[in-house]
Amino acid sequence: MVHSKDRRLTNRRPSSSAATQKIRECALRLCLSSPTPPTPLQHLPTIFWHTESQLIRIYPTTRPPLRCSTAAMSLQRSSQLLRPLCQSCAHSPSLLLPSSTISATTIIAGRSATRPYTVSASHQGKFIRKSPAAKQVNSTYGRILPKSIPRAIWDENYNRVKDSLERGYMHMYNIGQMYQVLDPKITPKIFLEIGRRLLDQAYSVSPNANADALKSIWKGDPARVYEVARSIFYGAPWDTHVLRWTTHATSDAGLVHTLALRVAHQIKQYGQGAHLPTSREIEMIKKIAYETDDPVALSVWADVARRWGQTEEALTIYHHLNKMVYPSSRTSRYNEDVTISNMYKPPWKALFDIYHEAERLDESEQMLEVGALIYRDPQALVTYAYFKKEKGDWESYEQCLAAAAMSGHGEACLRLGNYYYRIFKGEIPSRDQRMAEKYPWRARVSKILTYFASKQDYRRLAVNWYEMASAHGEAEGTRNFAVLMREDGHPNAWELMNRLRSEPRLWNNKNVIKLREQWDNPRFKPTLPTAWLEL
Repeated sequence: MVHSKDRRLTNRRPSSSAATQKIRECALRLCLSSPTPPTPLQHLPTIFWHTESQLIRIYPTTRPPLRCSTAAMSLQRSSQLLRPLCQSCAHSPSLLLPSSTISATTIIAGRSATRPYTVSASHQGKFIRKSPAAKQVNSTYGRILPKSIPRAIWDENYNRVKDSLERGYMHMYNIGQMYQVLDPKITPKIFLEIGRRLLDQAYSVSPNANADALKSIWKGDPARVYEVARSIFYGAPWDTHVLRWTTHATSDAGLVHTLALRVAHQIKQYGQGAHLPTSREIEMIKKIAYETDDPVALSVWADVARRWGQTEEALTIYHHLNKMVYPSSRTSRYNEDVTISNMYKPPWKALFDIYHEAERLDESEQMLEVGALIYRDPQALVTYAYFKKEKGDWESYEQCLAAAAMSGHGEACLRLGNYYYRIFKGEIPSRDQRMAEKYPWRARVSKILTYFASKQDYRRLAVNWYEMASAHGEAEGTRNFAVLMREDGHPNAWELMNRLRSEPRLWNNKNVIKLREQWDNPRFKPTLPTAWLEL
């Protein structure tokens, strides 16, 4: 296994402007960021702060709960059109509304895991032991940028956030409990005491963000301090300094979650592949992963090892992780999600990518099946549906797309609409036709009982799913929906078509131009060309 050399800070202090530049560079490497903003209520608030010239963002970690069952789907059963895949969906008021079947990867809490592991990197009331290389790092590690604002404003911010804590600590406490950030053992009294000490330490004259600074706040698990800081931010979102300071300090103390956030920022900052240099955080994550078998630490280290070209080691870790995690129907706590809000890939997806790059097609398809049928990942369901279509398994194709579409996947809604429209045009055999060929006696009984769906039923299904695709931002779905509305003489059809102006690729398409020119011609009957009906 190839190891990169440790990057250490030196005790030499550059002079004048060089020193300032050096401090800025070190501080920027300690900041965290995240690629996309979260949505309200489904995720926690985004954290912003300034470092003189750069806006930094942190992501929250909670995820929306699953609605459908996480067990594997039975793809061979007969069902009605758009038959729900779980009992909860069957009781839904409308099959056209997406359900929140977003996959969540959580940690097995019982003893059924292949190997034992702890929930957090450090034991209760203890800090992890540092490796020899980490001990050689000088004591100034973790010092954040000095205050670049006047002392009066600094004191004003401190007084403001402390006043918010004193008057609204119960509100902050309740929000932390609602988002499952706070440990249940933390009482409001303990919350207030930790919060007071945290503010005093974070706004002290020399606010060093390291493990030693946490000991005067809370002598137990440093995760409790981080949880209080998160809750304080919910009540005072205009103040980002406290959470930023706590993130740096707890990562220095070995908290796996904040270490994972720091490593994720380093991956984004230094680029992909072998260009990622080693760091103190990566070294700590590796040590925690192998000493405590912590799932989150293993996930982070496997990601780093794969980027460094250590594919076999990453493959072994991901296989081990795949036995430790499972899809959950509940909202996981921030320290239970091995993907850290999709900053890191779930084990099945990482294994799929490794096998796909190595052209091990059978194994990659097996991992894709795990992601689609067990984790119910929407994109995996769409890809898996394509594989089933290539094999002529139209029933599996329909059910996979329906599961992905009902979770709010716009592309799945579009493809499902195309599927039903092509059945309406007679280009694809319907489920009734396939059943009639396979079981002639059942077809005769169904015909007598008028159980078979008509061609117009499939067209109505196509219209409904095109409308849903348009609602989820699929421009192609808006285009197809507008054409069918124009065919039905709907007065708002042109308003739908006019939305394509924001998509020049579609608005300037030759078929769309021809359609626009003949739109007001009452004798013109628009149709959907085959190129618009991709499955």
